[in-house]
Amino acid sequence: MSKVKTIAIVNDPKVTLGSLPDEIELVYAWEINWNALTNKNDYIVLGGHMGAYDENEYQYLVSEKKWLSEAVNSGYKVLGICLGSQLIADSLGGKAYLSKNIEFGFKNLDFISKNFLFDPFSSIKVFTWHRDTFNIPNKAELVAKTEFPQIFTLKNSVSLQFHPEINLELFDSWYSSEQSKVDLKLFDVESERSYLKSNEKIISNAVNEFFSLWKRI
Repeated sequence: MSKVKTIAIVNDPKVTLGSLPDEIELVYAWEINWNALTNKNDYIVLGGHMGAYDENEYQYLVSEKKWLSEAVNSGYKVLGICLGSQLIADSLGGKAYLSKNIEFGFKNLDFISKNFLFDPFSSIKVFTWHRDTFNIPNKAELVAKTEFPQIFTLKNSVSLQFHPEINLELFDSWYSSEQSKVDLKLFDVESERSYLKSNEKIISNAVNEFFSLWKRI
């Protein structure tokens, strides 16, 4: 595996690495000196409960989107997950916005184009939990979708709307809030959790295989 360091940008204290490798260094978006994040590293932009447009409440998003615009256009290797994908879209000429419906649960991806990088997700169901979605930037390539866009690439960046890093610890943490229980009252949450419990190893293997492939490109 490449010796290049991987830095994950945390946007929400409750949305961390999950099943991604422990070797990844965590930095917190509200504390970052953005000028110190150079092209010598690989970057993962993690998810969060906020929207990419919630700049008044989360002012660090302004600096983060400015950095993302410059980083992606400069060819930095960046992986965006859920909110991270929305931030990339919103920073590079697309638009993140609140959709009419929540997407929640395990889904099969509909692949529009073939890319070996995403083979680990081609034979499993991936986990979705989001209300925000996005229009992809004009120069981006949409790789896979459900009823929402799920994977797109732009220059040297990759964006995943779903949560490949999901595990039981993250799931239970996210669902512990009263707002989550209200938001998901029409979904069979226990069935989705049971599916995750039965398939946690498969899901973990898939995200780690993907991470290894991503590190090599």
